[in-house]
Amino acid sequence: MDQTTFPELKSRIAGEVILPDSPEYNDLRHVMNGNGSPALIVRPRSSEDVAEAVRLAREYQLAVSIRSGGHSMMGLSTNDGGLVIDLAHFNTVDVIDPAQNRVRVGAGAKWGDVARTLAEYGLAISSGDTNSVGVGGLTLGGGIGWMVRKVGLTIDSLEAAEIVTADGRVLRVSEQEQPDLFWALRGGGGNFGVVTTFEFRAYPLQTVYGGMVIYDLADLETALPKWAEVMRAAPEELNSTAVIFPGFGPEMPPALMILLCYGGDDEAAANAAIRPLLELGTVKLQMIDRKPYYAMLEDAHPPVGVRAVGENGFVKTLNPGVLAALTANYGQPGTPMVQIRSLGGAMSRVDPAATAFAHRDYEAFVLAVTFVPLDASQEQADQARSAVWEPLKPFASGAYVNFLTDASDTSVATAYPAETYARLSRVKAAYDPENLFSRNHNIRPNGRGEMFR
Repeated sequence: MDQTTFPELKSRIAGEVILPDSPEYNDLRHVMNGNGSPALIVRPRSSEDVAEAVRLAREYQLAVSIRSGGHSMMGLSTNDGGLVIDLAHFNTVDVIDPAQNRVRVGAGAKWGDVARTLAEYGLAISSGDTNSVGVGGLTLGGGIGWMVRKVGLTIDSLEAAEIVTADGRVLRVSEQEQPDLFWALRGGGGNFGVVTTFEFRAYPLQTVYGGMVIYDLADLETALPKWAEVMRAAPEELNSTAVIFPGFGPEMPPALMILLCYGGDDEAAANAAIRPLLELGTVKLQMIDRKPYYAMLEDAHPPVGVRAVGENGFVKTLNPGVLAALTANYGQPGTPMVQIRSLGGAMSRVDPAATAFAHRDYEAFVLAVTFVPLDASQEQADQARSAVWEPLKPFASGAYVNFLTDASDTSVATAYPAETYARLSRVKAAYDPENLFSRNHNIRPNGRGEMFR
C-alpha cells in the first residue's frame, strides 16, 4: 500500500486516514510498550467507518491492531506493515438513563476522563488504576479496579455493547442480543471484533478514602501475612493492593507499599476499616485522604527505553507457602516488582460460567514484572519472564489477560480454564472464522473448541 491509494481510502472513510508521509504519523505509530510502522492508521468517526476499515483490511490482507488507549503490555495496539484502527474519536461519556444510572462510553475514552465526567453525576464505574488506560482494552479483559470487592469487575457492570465483526456487521450485544458473543466479550479480549461503545450500569459514589502507606522492607515477612488477614476480615468497601517494591536507585529504596481505597462517604466506617492497615509494621510514610474517586487513578510513567515483561496469576489463598515465596524472593534490588491485589467480595459472587472471566473464587491476584530493553529479542524477553515467575509458579493458576506479556498459544490457552477456553474458541469460529482479529491474546477459531496447549 502506498500514497497512490490515499484518495481511494479517503473516499471510503469519513474519519482520518494517516499514511507514513502524513504529519501525524510519527506521533501515532508507537504505543506505550512497543514501537510500530503500520502501513496506515485509521481514526474512524462512526461505526460505518470502522466497518469500512475492517473491509479494507480484508481486501488488502492487512494485519489489524485495535487501539483504545495504547496500553497493551505486548504493544499489540500497533504493528509493522498492517492497519491500526485507532478509536480515539470514540471518546464520549453520556448518562443515557439517570434513573437507572446507565451510561454509554466510547471504547476510545480514557478511564480518567470517564471518572471525572461521572463524578459530576455522583457516579463511578470500577475501572483500572491509570488515567490514560483506554476503556475498550481494559473492559474486554475483565477490569480489576479500585471497587472490585465492592461492585465487582468492570465487566460485571456491563449491560450492552456495540461491535463491528469481521464481516463488517454492526451488532448490538447484550444478555438478550447475541448472548454468546456478549459472554465472550466479558473477559475474552479483542478477539471478536471492534467494540465501539459500551453501556454500563454505574454506581452512586461521591467520595472515597484512599492513598498509600509505606512500610520498611524489614517488616515484609511479618507485615504481609498481617495484610492478608486484615483483608480477609475487611468490609467490601475496602480494596487494597500490596506492592513489594525492589527500589530504583538510592532515592527510591526498597519498600512494602500498601495501596488502598475505601469506597464510601462514612468517615468513621472508613477510618475503622483502614486503621488495621496502618498497624502492620514500621510506617515510613502515610498518604491517605478523602478524595473523589477519579483522584485514585494515576498517570503512567514507564521508564524510558525499556518495556515491561512479567507473569501473573490467581492465588486461591495467601497461605504460608505463598507468603514465604513472596518474602524470600522479592523486594531486594534487582528483583522483580510484585503486586498482590486482594480480591473477593462482589467479584466472587458472580458465577464463574457467567462471563469469560472465570477466575472468581480466588483470594488474590499476583503480578510480577521486570524490565528489558525496548529492542530485546523474544528469547531475552521469554527468559526474563520465566525468571520473574518461577518462585510463584507452584501456587498460582490462570492469568489476567490484560497483564499478559506473552501471546503464545500456550500462554493464552492456560490463562483460561479449559471449558472457558473451549467456549471462547467456538464463539471465535462463529464470528471471526478466518482470525482477522489476531493481534491480541489470540484465541484461535475452532468449532470443536480444542485446546492449543
